Amino acid sequence: MSEKILISYESISKRFGGVQALDDVSFYIRQGDIHGLIGENGAGKSTLIKITGGIYRRDEGRILFDGRPLDVHSPVEAERHGISIVHQEIPICDNLTVAQNVFLGRLITNRFGQPKWDEMEERTVELFREIGQTINPRALVGTLSVALKQLTTIAHALNTKSKFIIMDEPTSALTPGEVETLFEVLRRLKSEGTTIMIVSHILSELMEITDRVTVLRNGKHVQTMDTKDATIDGIVHMMVGDVPLPTPKDSTAVRDKVVLKVRDLSQKRLRLKDISFDLHEREILGLAGIQGAGRTELATTLFGVQQPDSGSIELEGRPITIKNPRQAIEHGIGYLTEDRRSLGVFWDMSVWQNAGAAIIDELTSVGPVLDNKRIEEMAGKSIEELQIKTSGPAQTIRYLSGGNQQKVLLARWLNVRPKILILDEPTRGVDVGAKAEIRKVIQEMVDQGISVIVISSDLEELLAMSDRVLVMSNGSIKGEFLAKDATFDKIMALAVQK
Repeated sequence: MSEKILISYESISKRFGGVQALDDVSFYIRQGDIHGLIGENGAGKSTLIKITGGIYRRDEGRILFDGRPLDVHSPVEAERHGISIVHQEIPICDNLTVAQNVFLGRLITNRFGQPKWDEMEERTVELFREIGQTINPRALVGTLSVALKQLTTIAHALNTKSKFIIMDEPTSALTPGEVETLFEVLRRLKSEGTTIMIVSHILSELMEITDRVTVLRNGKHVQTMDTKDATIDGIVHMMVGDVPLPTPKDSTAVRDKVVLKVRDLSQKRLRLKDISFDLHEREILGLAGIQGAGRTELATTLFGVQQPDSGSIELEGRPITIKNPRQAIEHGIGYLTEDRRSLGVFWDMSVWQNAGAAIIDELTSVGPVLDNKRIEEMAGKSIEELQIKTSGPAQTIRYLSGGNQQKVLLARWLNVRPKILILDEPTRGVDVGAKAEIRKVIQEMVDQGISVIVISSDLEELLAMSDRVLVMSNGSIKGEFLAKDATFDKIMALAVQK
């Protein structure tokens, strides 16, 4: 393993208003290593990445890259130095094709400056083949799943042939098979001399793929060590102190009262076929499956984003028809989207505006006039109950960590007081501490009488949260387990059925 240092962070500090995001952070990354960057949300990881990529300016300290001071003012300038970033919140152009996104800023042209699209589309297909995927290079990215969008950004980074690739939560939307394929690509890049830094909250993956890891906590550098000398428990303790890791939920029986009954639900355009299941009172029902299984499509259909072609839905014994999300909310059904960036958060609004968005009518007094007392009570209760780390209800939500943004979205639905809450990847992209807190909040919802449907690609966590698990594949439900009886092998055997 090379001892040459590719990038060295020396006393990096960055402040946003009254928040010290980074405080005198120093460590280095060896050339040709796969280096893990670990810390809970708000530890400073994303800030350090954005400073490296020219999005933020550091307040103090310096960065040495390949032995020379690095001072970049934009992502384009960073790419010229050989630095590419695959961001957690996918910065992608939905109105462009896959090939156009992959070659954004790096078009292949002929001698007259005209784009050679055939060549770029062929190269796009080749790049996706390298990461084990097939793709239509002319497909609009806006029509793709979150996982394929993330793979498009990875293909863009691979296309730049960078010296240093930073990947922020690259596996958060990927299935286990896709993760292993990605890791094979990363190992190949490493063997060719590329240096990679991975930020991930899935510690077991970091233990598998990295050579060294660096832990940040509250904006400070805690420790950098060889991965072979680290343990998951030890890393968790350095990150957040003592946090319980997921253990399977000990649910031994299905509760009696059925809250939601779905029978023979089909939606041809979404490829949903003959879906039938029951959701019981105070139950957490897990939905497992690989990319394209139809889990999100089922969730959005139940929430009224799309309407089924056939089948029936009963709520507490009464047939209901849900034509749009407003009707779903009126029936007592809420939905937390998997796509926090595009469909969840109102980025330029405050914490209280995001938390109260679904009950804005209840926060007014006369006509359209907002009732400040009600707003203060709602916001204070949300922040306290979910332990949201914020300077106050008026803080703009974009400046919160991903985990705290997710808590605000959970608060939005808690304020609605739903009977049924559908959670699509509720802990994606948040650290182990925030995951434990979100799991606790979900269980408290259930204790208050809410029935929950959870979609998660993290099977370990899904089994830890759920009472029962339904396995979906190809738009259908293939099987059902009590969570305590399920195993990864049993679930995956059904998840890959046609």
